Amino acid sequence: MIRYKGQGTGRVFVLGLKRGDLLLESIMETIREENIKEAIITSAIGSLQKVVLHRVVGTGREPEDEFVTLEHPMELASLQGLVVDGQPHFHMVVSDVEAAYTGHLENGTTVLYLAEITLMEVEGLGLARRKNEDNIATLVAR
Repeated sequence: MIRYKGQGTGRVFVLGLKRGDLLLESIMETIREENIKEAIITSAIGSLQKVVLHRVVGTGREPEDEFVTLEHPMELASLQGLVVDGQPHFHMVVSDVEAAYTGHLENGTTVLYLAEITLMEVEGLGLARRKNEDNIATLVAR
């Protein structure tokens, strides 16, 4: 295990998304426009009409992913992850009336009625992601 320690929290951003807004793209727009380098998602709820995610489907040394697109009403139950060096890595849990789905948030995920996301900056972490020998992007000190 490697442990990284920040120096405190910075700005807090609350994003209110409406019907048709793209979830990841809207978060990315905020990250770029506000020059956010490191942050965590502290809260995320909403409804989605289209979900695009990828999930792990193998157990080999290198990751094997399956990309999934779901196009029907879904509840956004959870969105978690980090912004590191200005790049997001978010996983989500969504559900419909029959099942729950989880995976890595991808472009194209679209809000149905609304989504409310809170991002909190973390100061002084100095992290980046670098691919290791197994092609997995892991946290490293910048």
